[in-house]
Amino acid sequence: MISTWSTAGTTGTVGTLGITTPPVTGSRWHRSVQVFSGPPAVGAFGTGPTPAAGVTVATRSGVRTVLVHSGQPDGPAGPAGPTTPQALLGTDDHFAVDADTCAEGPWLDCADVLVHSRPRQRSGAWLRLNRVLVRHVGCRLVALPLLDGSCAVADRDGTRCLLRLAEGTGTAGPERWSQAASCLHGLLSTGHTLDGLRHVSFLTGP
Repeated sequence: MISTWSTAGTTGTVGTLGITTPPVTGSRWHRSVQVFSGPPAVGAFGTGPTPAAGVTVATRSGVRTVLVHSGQPDGPAGPAGPTTPQALLGTDDHFAVDADTCAEGPWLDCADVLVHSRPRQRSGAWLRLNRVLVRHVGCRLVALPLLDGSCAVADRDGTRCLLRLAEGTGTAGPERWSQAASCLHGLLSTGHTLDGLRHVSFLTGP
């Protein structure tokens, strides 16, 4: 499935945060993200029972393919065409937490990405995201799905963007939003900024 998004935001300075590797549960995940140059090529989703999910992103510096894995990818994973492999621009290991279902303060405090799984009204969304960033100083990126089908995203540098499904492309549930937020964190770790995004499309393995 491919769903197209559009973004808009403000500028800011990208910072860096540490990496954590907690156990995986239904509300917190250790994720490994790979950022490649160019659109997805043949074999982008890998093989096996759990093929990688991800997004393609149009940025100021070109198209990027971003794959997200639960834990470390097996072997030299990543998209590669039959004859021309894509260039790996960087990898990002981080800890993501569901801010609505995780009740354990220490996990929330050390999360790199916090994602709300319960959609809310757009009114007050940015205030909520700002409060989350103030309360959890280790968090780099926070995302909040909205009832209208879009998702509000905020970076610690002050950049904000609203991700919106293109008309007629379906809907995205909490798991997809969570994966998308991890992909955005990977892009930030490789020098991209939220305000530099143009279009984001979901990728799903076979």
